[in-house]
Amino acid sequence: MLLTVGDIARIVTPLHPASSPLSVSATRVAEQTGLPINELPGRRFTVTTLTFEDADGFTLVNDPRV
Repeated sequence: MLLTVGDIARIVTPLHPASSPLSVSATRVAEQTGLPINELPGRRFTVTTLTFEDADGFTLVNDPRV
């Protein structure tokens, strides 16, 4: 699950609970998924790489455009 604040995306993952979400660039998430930043909040994604410090390779789950 994802929430954006400016250009920061706050992401809840198995490594990052809601009480301590991971912060990544919302611009990077938007570029990788093809969605505008304002459409990112509340969406669900998969990633190819997840660490305690970063996530990368975002793909939108249940993309309504497909």
